[in-house]
Amino acid sequence: MIPAIPPIPSVGAAVAPAAAPAAGAAGAGASSFSDVLGNALSSLDATQQTATNLSLQAATGNASIADVTIASTQADLETQLVTSVRDKAVTAFNSIMNMQA
Repeated sequence: MIPAIPPIPSVGAAVAPAAAPAAGAAGAGASSFSDVLGNALSSLDATQQTATNLSLQAATGNASIADVTIASTQADLETQLVTSVRDKAVTAFNSIMNMQA
């Protein structure tokens, strides 16, 4: 089964303890940007690993093509999302750096 991507909490919203990561969760309350980014990258890695494992299982006849297609598509979409967020962050950083005091 492919895990669902957890919703990103709104700015200033507290994260429920069940949604907090098991490792590295030091504070109670709102998540920091680095925590959210770290969770997103961990989720991306897990999604890609799932797609790879299902592809290997399908090659040996132990998984259905439908499951492989779904996992591959989900990994591709999640990669596109992370790439878009990265591009927006770089653009914002460059805009800030180009501002005059």
